[in-house]
Amino acid sequence: MNVPPIATRVLLLIEDNEADAELVRAYLSESARDHYEVHHVSRMSEAIKALKSLNVDVVLLDLRLPDSVATEGVGTIRDEIGDIPILVLTGMTDEDLALECINAGAQDYLFKNEMQPNGLRRAIGYAITRKRESELRELQQTMARYRSLASDASSTSVTAGVFGLGPVKARMPAEFDDCVGSYGRLLRTYVRQLMAEEIRPREAMEHLVTRLGDLGAGPKDVIDVHTAALDEAAGEVNAKRQHTLIVEGRLFALEMMGLLVDYYRIGHRRRFEGNFP
Repeated sequence: MNVPPIATRVLLLIEDNEADAELVRAYLSESARDHYEVHHVSRMSEAIKALKSLNVDVVLLDLRLPDSVATEGVGTIRDEIGDIPILVLTGMTDEDLALECINAGAQDYLFKNEMQPNGLRRAIGYAITRKRESELRELQQTMARYRSLASDASSTSVTAGVFGLGPVKARMPAEFDDCVGSYGRLLRTYVRQLMAEEIRPREAMEHLVTRLGDLGAGPKDVIDVHTAALDEAAGEVNAKRQHTLIVEGRLFALEMMGLLVDYYRIGHRRRFEGNFP
């Protein structure tokens, strides 16, 4: 039985070459981890209309279009839509223009003649993750304001606990240790499935984020849990495996922070019963 994809990423492909567009569609259709809802347009004018009507996660932008060239296209999207991940598709001879697009606000660029399925999907994943980092910074600022107000209202330990002040590991050490154990097991599962291009443990991640959020955790608490989980792994795995967990685990930490953003921003939470993975 086929397992349904765990996530749908809405992608706007702005490409006037139909053959290149079909190649992108084919590469993205091979993913076992994510489902891509691809919307294809061939002109910038069509792209702006699509961006205003769709909830797009990432844009793939051809460097040269009939009505837009190079940084002009990136600038138009930025002016009209704002902060959205943009990956530029370019030829080998246009690398200088592609670098100008990076300076104009694009996340990255890919050479069309070197593009491979894994590389394309990974570039898309990292572009979306970098946008999550921006959202996370905004969340940190908001939480800092909340905590500042709470501190002004009262300095008692009871009030501090109610408002979730201080790290979870200091306020609730037993709960923190339990979360570290669950996080470490999920981290290993995530990295293993990432390397094998299998479906990631999204539901379990949402369960754990819900638990962290209910404990009043913030971004720094996720970092504390992540670091503690890596410290525990150091005594249980060999050096090569440890290096893989550290390097590839960065994406896991960022995704967990992104889910925490959703927990606080839109109230997305998973009800849970019993033990975590």
